[in-house]
Amino acid sequence: MLWNPGQITSREIEEASARRKNRNSIYKDIGHDRKEAVSFIVDSVELSGKNILDIGTGQGFAAVEIARRGIPVVTVDISEENLHEAYLNAMAESVEELIEFHLLDAGRLSFEDESFDLVVMVNALHHIEDFEKIASEISRVLRVGGIFVTADFTEEGFGILNSIMKSEGREHQRMNSQTINDISKIIPKFGMVCRSQDIRFHEHVMIAEKG
Repeated sequence: MLWNPGQITSREIEEASARRKNRNSIYKDIGHDRKEAVSFIVDSVELSGKNILDIGTGQGFAAVEIARRGIPVVTVDISEENLHEAYLNAMAESVEELIEFHLLDAGRLSFEDESFDLVVMVNALHHIEDFEKIASEISRVLRVGGIFVTADFTEEGFGILNSIMKSEGREHQRMNSQTINDISKIIPKFGMVCRSQDIRFHEHVMIAEKG
């Protein structure tokens, strides 16, 4: 379902921008540069001329970074709260017009077969209970020869995330213990093959291709 943000005030945008800058500063102080990490992931594949789907919008890190490069992107998340925060962050960067937001379960995408040249999924794997269900949908909407780029935190990265949340009296939940290495062995069941992996900025990135 195409998501509509409704009326947004300038104060909401300013507050969202301040929150994001503050969180980025906290992470950087403890050793994780979130901006560098997302740039590294997005730069790991050619974006120009591709129909792009971002799975697991979250706060919009990947979608906003892609849009900042002047490239349109479709993004989906199951949480309306996440979509709202991501939209505010997109507005703060003046790229909201380049992002199409959808309130969707990634395991039941509404897009037609082979709709996208590139599917991106950043720091969402550990929130997914049934990756195979989502892998099946990714394969369905990805054209033959299309690319699937996914990234998740390294164990050191999770340690940084956990320490920050613990200091705030919160707990970061991991819905599963699957790693990028684990899913690289799963995706061939869905017609995709891992082409390369890389680890930088506390992120483990995999690039796969649909055969």
